Amino acid sequence: MDNISQIVTNNHEAGQVELEIAGIGMRIGAFIIDHVIIIAVLVYPSILFMFSHIQSDPEKVWTMFPILMLMAFLVYCIKDIISGKSLGKRALGLAVRSNVDTSDIPSVPKLFLRNILTFVWPIEFLVLVCGVKKMKLGDQIAGTNVYRVSKKPPLAIIVIPAILTVAIFVTSLLIGVTSMIKNDDSYKMAVSYIEESPEVTNIVGNIEGYGHIPTGSLNYSGGYGKALYSIKVIGSKNTAYVHIKMEKKLNKSWEIVYLDYSK
Repeated sequence: MDNISQIVTNNHEAGQVELEIAGIGMRIGAFIIDHVIIIAVLVYPSILFMFSHIQSDPEKVWTMFPILMLMAFLVYCIKDIISGKSLGKRALGLAVRSNVDTSDIPSVPKLFLRNILTFVWPIEFLVLVCGVKKMKLGDQIAGTNVYRVSKKPPLAIIVIPAILTVAIFVTSLLIGVTSMIKNDDSYKMAVSYIEESPEVTNIVGNIEGYGHIPTGSLNYSGGYGKALYSIKVIGSKNTAYVHIKMEKKLNKSWEIVYLDYSK
C-alpha cells in the first residue's frame, strides 16, 4: 500500500476529515498566481529601484541587491503561513495540510520548511510530476501535502487579489519609472538648466516646484544616450512646460540640443 492510500485509510479509521489531494495542474496554477503576485509586488519594484539608482549611486545598488534577494526568499518561504494558504491557493480552493491528519494545519516552522526548496523549482517540479509519491521534496521533508479544501472558492477571493496585484503593479511601475528618470544625470542637468535660465524665470516667475511625473523618454546604448523630456515648471506667476532634447556621446557629459517652452 502506498503512502497516500495509507494516509487516507488512517484518517478514515480515526474519524478525521478526508480531503482530496490537489491535482498537479491546480498546484502549478496556484504557484503561478503566487509567483506573479510576488514579482509584481516585490521583485519588479526592487528591480526598478536598482535601475533608478544605478547611475547616481551604483555602490548602494550592489549593497541593496543581496538584501532585496533575501526579502524575496523570505516572502516565498512564508507565503503559506496563514492557515496553510497562500493567495494562489486561496484563489483555487487549496491549502497545505498535514499528511497524518488532513484536518490539521501544519505549524509555521513546517510551512516555512516546505517552501525552502522553492528556489530550485525545476527539481521540485520534476519530483512532483515524475516522482512515485507525486509530492514535491518540500512536502516530503515537512510531512505535508496540498489538498482541495473548497470545490468552488468565492469569486471575491480571486477578483480582489487580482485587482490589488494589478493596481500595485501599475503604481510601482509608475513610481519606478519616475524615480529612474529623476535620478538620472540627464534629468538632473535639465532641471539645473531650467533653474538657471532667465527665459524660464521670465515666463513663470520664481520657480516653486515641478510636476510629479515628467513625460518623455530616456535611452542608453553603448555609452551613448538620448533623452527627451517635457518638464512641468510651476512658478509664482505662471506654469509652463519646458521641452528639452538631450544627447550624450561616449565618455562625454549630456548636452542640450533642443529647447522649447509652452504654457
